[in-house]
Amino acid sequence: MAGSTPDTVRSSWLRDCNSMLISALCNLTVLVVLGLLSGAASDQWGGIKLMAEAGAGDSSNFDDSPLEETFELKAVTDSAESIGPITSLEVATPTAELASLNALSESAARASGLEGLALGGASADDGASGRSTDFFGIGGYGQTFVYVVDASDSMNENGKFDRARYELLQSIEQLASDQRYFVIFYNDDAYPMDADEPVMATEKQFAATTEWVNAAVADRGTNPLPALLYALSLKPDAVFFLSDGQFDPLTIQVLRAHNRPTKRVGKRQIPIHTVAFVDYMTIGIMRAIARDSGGEHRFVK
Repeated sequence: MAGSTPDTVRSSWLRDCNSMLISALCNLTVLVVLGLLSGAASDQWGGIKLMAEAGAGDSSNFDDSPLEETFELKAVTDSAESIGPITSLEVATPTAELASLNALSESAARASGLEGLALGGASADDGASGRSTDFFGIGGYGQTFVYVVDASDSMNENGKFDRARYELLQSIEQLASDQRYFVIFYNDDAYPMDADEPVMATEKQFAATTEWVNAAVADRGTNPLPALLYALSLKPDAVFFLSDGQFDPLTIQVLRAHNRPTKRVGKRQIPIHTVAFVDYMTIGIMRAIARDSGGEHRFVK
């Protein structure tokens, strides 16, 4: 019994050493695994990464061209934003512009018939207006103004045309006698007043204009482009433009091209002040026209 005691002690000691060694290895393995996981988290590893190494094959099978840049899709809610900037645009003068305007200028008084509602109008006050006037609350400053007013069939609804003509005459009445003005009604075509150029805002001329404006009636569709191009050709200090209906958004680009300032030839940009009348659907395109030309925009209920 006494001779076997050292063997028993030695065997117990070996077992303890083996247990400690195994425990140490297990702890070391756990630490290594935790270290790897911690390193992966610090690198913001979002999932399994697969890496492929090309062999010694034909490198022509691989396309090393750079990927295209990503872009964000954006919903466009404004009709003006959908037009975008002009890159290269050839603008041809609409066929209706010169053909119809020449004929209309010879008989402008019959452009709207004789069924309008008389609105009256006093003589212009020479000293009241200074160098400015306003149209539906939009102020314009200068010496010469052109009014482009919607006379399409939709203007007959709820007295809109009567209201527009009243505001038109009120605006002209604010002008001093040495200032000038010109009026163009439009529907499918342009109907300018019976004059070759803007007229002086005298009492006699205002009376004649009042009679012509009150005789106007509204009918047919909406195409303001010929009237607006004609207005710009008169080179006024500002244009007042009113519309109650939607029309071709391409009008924005055409006006932008025709009304672009050019320092080389001394061409200045003419502000087009726009009034979107009653119909909310006209706001986008009317605001864009005003913004492009440096004019003001207003929606009128």
